[in-house]
Amino acid sequence: MILAVDVGNTRIKWGMHDGNSWLSQGGIETSDVAGLGDAWRGLIAPERIVASNVAGPHVAMQIEEACKGWPAKMQWVVAVENQCGVSNGYEIPSQLGSDRWAALIASRHIVPEGCVVVNAGTAMTVDALTADGVFLGGLIVPGVATMLRALAVSTAAIEEGGGHYRDIPKNTSDAVYSGALSAMVGAVWHMNALLAGEIKRAPTCLLSGGDAQLLLPLLSGKTRMVDNLVLDGLIRIALA
Repeated sequence: MILAVDVGNTRIKWGMHDGNSWLSQGGIETSDVAGLGDAWRGLIAPERIVASNVAGPHVAMQIEEACKGWPAKMQWVVAVENQCGVSNGYEIPSQLGSDRWAALIASRHIVPEGCVVVNAGTAMTVDALTADGVFLGGLIVPGVATMLRALAVSTAAIEEGGGHYRDIPKNTSDAVYSGALSAMVGAVWHMNALLAGEIKRAPTCLLSGGDAQLLLPLLSGKTRMVDNLVLDGLIRIALA
């Protein structure tokens, strides 16, 4: 049994895998990490634990504390130069977020002909992966809630929340919400066009993360939603 853990800034997601398929999956808010031991109480003891963490060392320590009752050793994933058919194009490979690295590895096996990998959460990452498995680089953009919060904090006349997406907004709340989504969609389109020029065809776009369902209706072309892309990549790393 392998326990895969995706520790994000907003949510912690996990899944128990038997080497062939998922047996169970779950998640909690990262702010509730102290209760993770209770959430895991009914899980079968894993033989291995593989995890990605972008929430900082304090949260990592609490994750390790929750795993203490199991004999399995914790493997914290760190991006490397080459792994599972993916070559890391970052100037310093280890600086690439472990969540992005795991998502790229999963995407390589889902769309082997090359794709744009979008993970839309607290921040949205938009990464370019060629048909040869080369990660060219990518963008990091604030997520919807992060953008809305930043505008509410930094301006006097804009309040957080309440807006809806409109193609041409006619009130401030809708303008703010639609602007945030449009900025994210624009980043995806931009990377999609750059990768299309590199691979000489229109790439597939893989969408994952909490904001993915907000973006899907606004993206044209070959776009697919994939749940828990990071967890899938973690399992591929563990099984390699």
